[in-house]
Amino acid sequence: MPRDHPNDTDRNPQLAILRRFAALANQNLLYYNAELSELEAHLKVTQKQDNESGDESRKHYARNWIPLSESSYEELDCPRREQYDMIMKLRKLMAEYHQALYFYKEMLALRSPHEKLLGDLREWMHRPSMGRIRILSWDWRTWETCDDDLITFENSTMDRLTSLMTYKIVDVYHNLIGRRIHGAAHRQTVTYTHRSIARFTRAFTVFIACILPVVAIVILYIVQNMAMRMGIIVILTGLFSLSMSLLTMASLQEIFSATAT
Repeated sequence: MPRDHPNDTDRNPQLAILRRFAALANQNLLYYNAELSELEAHLKVTQKQDNESGDESRKHYARNWIPLSESSYEELDCPRREQYDMIMKLRKLMAEYHQALYFYKEMLALRSPHEKLLGDLREWMHRPSMGRIRILSWDWRTWETCDDDLITFENSTMDRLTSLMTYKIVDVYHNLIGRRIHGAAHRQTVTYTHRSIARFTRAFTVFIACILPVVAIVILYIVQNMAMRMGIIVILTGLFSLSMSLLTMASLQEIFSATAT
């Protein structure tokens, strides 16, 4: 397999492919929302009952924490402490709800696995010479039927060039040269680490960044015709913008700023 082993999570835990269970997460948040809404309605009713009671302390529960907290010393089923118990339950439930919201937001930020990475995992699981994994529990078809619900911890800020190198060029290199000069590191698997791929792409990007201005200066020095010079400037500016878009994670604003200067 021509890159980090996709299921070798002991050595490359960032390459694990798991389900996000998005539908269940949404349903869980809706249940929290419904339960909180019900508690909110009950709290309003209880506060109204306390305000309309003849007890001076209960009338101030909604606006004064001291008598409300002191009601916790009453018997469990006493009406005087009902609002306090409800607020304590509401506080705990809201903390769980906000935590679930935060985790849901973090989960949505995780990227879906690249189709090549998922394909490599399936191949590794099925081929006898590789993993030959047989899962006996309910999740045995997770990686076959849940493509839209899968996530990976792989770097979500990978630029286009690194992605191209990782999922396309490395395969070409492996088929032409790599399999002949690299030994299988684990279960008939040749490993190309993401670190080495990122190091190569970084060096290539720096080389392009250094060579483009020099090439532009040399060409403009050689060409004497002003009209041709203007055309070359337009072409080189376009190439510069295109290279920034393809080789980096620069935003449109950063590309326009760099092109303008």
